[in-house]
Amino acid sequence: MSVYLLNKLFHRVFHDVAFRESVKADPAAAIADWAFTDAERKALLEGDIKRLYEWGVHPFLLAHCTRWQLFGMTAPLYAERIRRARDPD
Repeated sequence: MSVYLLNKLFHRVFHDVAFRESVKADPAAAIADWAFTDAERKALLEGDIKRLYEWGVHPFLLAHCTRWQLFGMTAPLYAERIRRARDPD
């Protein structure tokens, strides 16, 4: 698992409009060439904010995905999932 690579992806989504649009259009194809583990790829494609946060992805970078609703992330969904990650039952 590479938290650096995950954070790099979210950083690129924020700064690279063409890449962001490709993620929006077809997330699986957009990240196909990235060297993610199966678990990382699954968490990304499912918008598993809790898992990504637990692995060390910065919440500031994660939150940017809600602006463009990437990986199925919306603001309400992000708020719910990040709260569960931060304050487990």
